[in-house]
Amino acid sequence: MDPDKTRICVLYDIYGELLPPSVSEFIDLYYNNDLSLSEAAENTGISRQGVRDGIMRGTKLLEEYEEKLGLYKKYKENNSAVTKIRAELDVADLDAAVKEKIVSLLGTLSF
Repeated sequence: MDPDKTRICVLYDIYGELLPPSVSEFIDLYYNNDLSLSEAAENTGISRQGVRDGIMRGTKLLEEYEEKLGLYKKYKENNSAVTKIRAELDVADLDAAVKEKIVSLLGTLSF
C-alpha cells in the first residue's frame, strides 16, 4: 500500500470522529473502501469534484489534527519501542517465564 495512503488511513482511524460526517464518509469510501472518486460520487449522490474536494478538505483536517496533537507520531514511537524491546527479549538471557510475562505485558499496551 502507498505510504501516503497508509498514513491517511491511520490518521483517519485516530482522528476520524473529529471530521464532519460528510467529509468522514468521503475519506472512508475513498481510502478505507478503496472506491474511485466516481464510485464514491455514485454512492453519495454528489459530483466527482464534490467528493474530491471533500477528500482534500478531510486530509487537510487530519494533517492539522496530527500537527496539533501528534498522536500518530507518538503511536509510531511507541510501536518502534515495543519492537525494539521484543528484539532485545529474543536475545536476552532471561528465564522463559520472565520473557513470557514481559511479552504478555507488552501485549496489553494500547496506543
